[in-house]
Amino acid sequence: MAPISKLLKPLCLIEIAGDKSLSVNEEAKMILENISQPLVVVSIVGPYRSGKSYLLNKLSGDSEGGFSVGHTLSANTKGIWMRCVPHPIRTGHILVLLDTEGVGDVGKASRENDCMILSLAMLMSSAVIYNSKTAIDQDAVKKLSAMTEIHQIITQFAAKQDGEDLQMGGDDPVLPLLVWTLRDATLRLEINGHPVTADEYLENSLQAITRVKTPRAQEQNKAREKIRRVFPNRRCFVFDVPASDKEILSRMDQEPEEKLQSRFVEETKNFCQFILEEVPPKRLTGAMAINGSRFALLLQSYLDVVKMQDISFLENSVTNMFTNENKKAMKKSIEVYEEKMFSQHVSCHQEFQQIDEAAVEEATEAFKKLHIKHDKEEYLDELQTDLLMKKDEIWKSCEGSSLQRCNDIIRDLRSKLDQNLKENKYHIAGGHEAFISDKESIIQDYTQRPDKGVKAEDVLQDFLRSLEPLEKLILEVDQHQVDQAAKSKVYQVTDRSDVTQLTQYIRGYQMPPGSFTHILIQLFGFAGHGKSSFVNSCLFALGGDKFNDYAGEATSMGGKTIDRRGYKLTENITIVDNRGFTNMSSAQEWEIYAQLCNCVPLNNIVLWEKSLEERVSLVSRRLQEEATEVIVPVLIYSSQQTLNGEERENIREFLTQAQNLTSK
Repeated sequence: MAPISKLLKPLCLIEIAGDKSLSVNEEAKMILENISQPLVVVSIVGPYRSGKSYLLNKLSGDSEGGFSVGHTLSANTKGIWMRCVPHPIRTGHILVLLDTEGVGDVGKASRENDCMILSLAMLMSSAVIYNSKTAIDQDAVKKLSAMTEIHQIITQFAAKQDGEDLQMGGDDPVLPLLVWTLRDATLRLEINGHPVTADEYLENSLQAITRVKTPRAQEQNKAREKIRRVFPNRRCFVFDVPASDKEILSRMDQEPEEKLQSRFVEETKNFCQFILEEVPPKRLTGAMAINGSRFALLLQSYLDVVKMQDISFLENSVTNMFTNENKKAMKKSIEVYEEKMFSQHVSCHQEFQQIDEAAVEEATEAFKKLHIKHDKEEYLDELQTDLLMKKDEIWKSCEGSSLQRCNDIIRDLRSKLDQNLKENKYHIAGGHEAFISDKESIIQDYTQRPDKGVKAEDVLQDFLRSLEPLEKLILEVDQHQVDQAAKSKVYQVTDRSDVTQLTQYIRGYQMPPGSFTHILIQLFGFAGHGKSSFVNSCLFALGGDKFNDYAGEATSMGGKTIDRRGYKLTENITIVDNRGFTNMSSAQEWEIYAQLCNCVPLNNIVLWEKSLEERVSLVSRRLQEEATEVIVPVLIYSSQQTLNGEERENIREFLTQAQNLTSK
């Protein structure tokens, strides 16, 4: 808003140049441009030296620094002068007082300006005060009717803005209120001998002349009809002579009220009260109030309309003003949207969407309150498009800031984990458990950090996915270390009756350093005595699984093993199911010796038709070789069978020989 000192000081608003042309004063325009409050514009027109400036000074509430009140018969005001003051009654409004050049100044070179200034006052004002002297006569009516020439242009403009033809005399915010002030009146307010009010006196003065039908009377009636139609809302105030003393009259703006006639002072107060209470803010069309910046924008178009009698100048200015105001409304609405969006923290897209819906509603309501209704209704659609763009912009901003913060948090929290990785603290037995513990600690701390924003979960999941290959490797190393530790552990058997101790001892048994790398338990005996069943029992005892017939045991006395089959009990122990024999003949004994000495293929097809000499030769050659396996011969004999003396002796000799062959 413009500084108060500038507002209180009258400035020329419409200047008259040397060539008698009218123009807008730029200094006054700049002051108006800085006024954001609605304006109540009151102009005063009428003959020169009729006391117009005095009334305006009274409306402003003071005469100091006000309009100049002339003391001579020459006009004191040239063009249109403006004074802006805070409205004494309407809070938040500015009262703009316009003092116009007097009509009928004999010093004027051109009478054309009279009509233009009167028309300008009508265009610019919320109320026009027509100030005349003594009585309402035909000359005063004629001069006022000159102002009505602009009404046709005004009503055309208003009709276009409202989208319909206006009826003259309707409640049109574009047409100003008329207040007729009658100065220095000495007449009695009577009609046909009956006292009347000032308003009734005005209405009677504007009635048609019916008693005569002369051309002059018709012309007078036409002027009166124009005033009635153009100014449907009109009031009249009649002022007595302020004082009888000419000295007081010459400086009445400086004299205290006590020196003026009481009836004049009282009527002046009534007049000021009416103007301040009843004159509405200046409006262009509908409910659109005009503030200082809008008024400044319209000034030149008002002048152009009066000069050219062409409403298009005003239409273009109004269109531009509507566009500017609606753009401002859109900008303000977007600011409302942004303020709402940034006022709350969001942690997910659903929350963002909910806040957006509320913000769009608030912004739309703000726009509807601020925008100016106009022919083009695309402003609201444009606002929705702009809000969508702003939404995307804010969402990207939320994502960016959240991404930055979340990555910073993860970087901070994983520093301990990274240090442990550098020091290989997870690449040990039990390292996987420690890694999982540290990872869970990071997740917990991360979850508790506030204000992470919309990318919190995405960043966490990206971090966890980045750890998956590392976690898999740590698990593999951990398991390998555990397996190696288990292999290297030597179990002690303190109680040979403790099956668990025995089982653990066998499972964890490691070959002592030396030339032997494996233990081969060689089962031999008569066919059908249960070698295969013994193999299954050993596998079950060490495997811990359910019992399975891996070796293909047969029913009683029904031996099934034809070829040699080896079964891995542990990493270092293999049990071999050898082919059983039917009798203790020399040929079968050497066949057993060949199996015990590994001269017969294991887990492969065996050619049993070889001669005794071939078996003996194979065994002899094998005995010359360096053994790498510890061979443990085990005789399987069914307890359900009996031996005679000769059989016992043969078996004893056989066992002795088997021991000798395998003890190397």
